[in-house]
Amino acid sequence: MRLKKYCVPLSAAILSHVMIHWKNRLQEELEFLSRFLYPTDELATHYPETLWTSFRVVTRRSGKISGIDMDDSTNRIELTKADIIKYRFDLKQFRREMCESFGLNPSTEEIVKFSRTISWGTWEPSKGISFPITLLLPGDDFRGQILERILRRKGSGEILMTPSRHEWKNGLEEMARENKVLLISLNEIVQMENDKLLPTQEWEEYMTAFCKMVEMDLPLQSQKKTSEYLLAKRGSWIFRYGNIETVVGGDLLGPAFVQFLLQHPNEEFHVEKLWFSVMGNPANSIHTEHSFAGEGTDLPDSLLGGADTVFDADAKKSYEKRLRELATERIEAEQDKNLAKLDQVDKEFEFIRKMLERDGSDKHQPKNLGDPVILLRDRIRRVINNFIDQVSNNDVIGGQFLKNSIRRGVFMKYSPSQEIGWVYS
Repeated sequence: MRLKKYCVPLSAAILSHVMIHWKNRLQEELEFLSRFLYPTDELATHYPETLWTSFRVVTRRSGKISGIDMDDSTNRIELTKADIIKYRFDLKQFRREMCESFGLNPSTEEIVKFSRTISWGTWEPSKGISFPITLLLPGDDFRGQILERILRRKGSGEILMTPSRHEWKNGLEEMARENKVLLISLNEIVQMENDKLLPTQEWEEYMTAFCKMVEMDLPLQSQKKTSEYLLAKRGSWIFRYGNIETVVGGDLLGPAFVQFLLQHPNEEFHVEKLWFSVMGNPANSIHTEHSFAGEGTDLPDSLLGGADTVFDADAKKSYEKRLRELATERIEAEQDKNLAKLDQVDKEFEFIRKMLERDGSDKHQPKNLGDPVILLRDRIRRVINNFIDQVSNNDVIGGQFLKNSIRRGVFMKYSPSQEIGWVYS
């Protein structure tokens, strides 16, 4: 996930604010960045510290805390100590985590309060070669900051990071490059995945440009490392778990469904939605020819096989659980006035309700699964199981992981026991 607002706390990292201020500035990204916010021993004298709305904080002898409107003293709000504690963005932790993910050697220098020049670390592409990386927080004379770094530069090249490109004006980037100083915009090179800071493709592009600038080849060890966890279609499907790699036939549909589930951990997908997401056509057209990813792939006869007669109590439980979830989704859609979502929720709700009405027999009695949804569930489950079996034949541990983490009912779900960074291409 690309974070667009995380450069805001970087720019204001030398300052501290109450939590409501950070919530207003970061909005939906607060969830991902909250671990970098740590409470200080400072208490706010004004709340919430904005120019357009501000209450003077008053603590009474009783310990009660109030906010008094600066323009209208009769307008007051009740506060708690938790409301007025100030939080600061932890640049040190952010630096450490980023350097670890990017393969950089983090600086051990302390981050001085109010400093706008922060030693970040070094990029060491090979033994004996090291390039310093510095974070510059924009100030009143940002161009002067850059010029000072150029004049003081030592060695064959230097990397300067800024929160964004906002201050790169009037040919500043070109001037820096001419002096073998590369400017990098942090909000272009950092993304968040599984609660980790990871490099984007732009990071590789920046490093390639830097190597060209200092007249050296991009070292092999700076390329993206081979992932220990891979599920990708490279002619044939390749599954890698740990140090064991399994190659399966390229015409199988099972890996395609599994790949989609791996890309959406802990999300439930009704089999019809899963089919449409992977195959690109509605589930009600499953008896026609299909193509996957532009490659002609007729569904095998075994996949389109006749109905089975089995017990299906798990399907009923899945439907009932989904109805409860849809009730919650409808309330949220009403609150957001999202008419399209309301229509989608109502249609799915009505569909499931009719399915349950038709299920009038005892849940312990066998039923004919000519029902298209149940039949679709079995078809998808069959190809997924076939894929898992092929993996298990070559990699017992990898196969067992897939069996344990993928639910294969009417609502399918990938629920890993641990966070895994899968590669899909």
